[in-house]
Amino acid sequence: MGTKGRKIVGKQVDKLVEMLNQALADEWLAYYQYWVGAKVVKGPMREAAAAELLQHATEELGHAELLANRLIQLGGTPLLTPQDWYEMT
Repeated sequence: MGTKGRKIVGKQVDKLVEMLNQALADEWLAYYQYWVGAKVVKGPMREAAAAELLQHATEELGHAELLANRLIQLGGTPLLTPQDWYEMT
């Protein structure tokens, strides 16, 4: 879809790539927050809470994968480092 996708989007492709990278940054940071939360949660409901947080983390990771795939299809480069995610979100 790279060439065709760029034709469909036209001159706005650079803005779209930027917006997709912003969304990707949000998804990666959400994934991390859910994942680390599942690791550090405490209390009598720890197991249930950790399972719920890991489920949300998995969903966020799936969203990040979809966004990264679309970025690549459009000829863009997904953000590569956590510092980039933090700066874009």
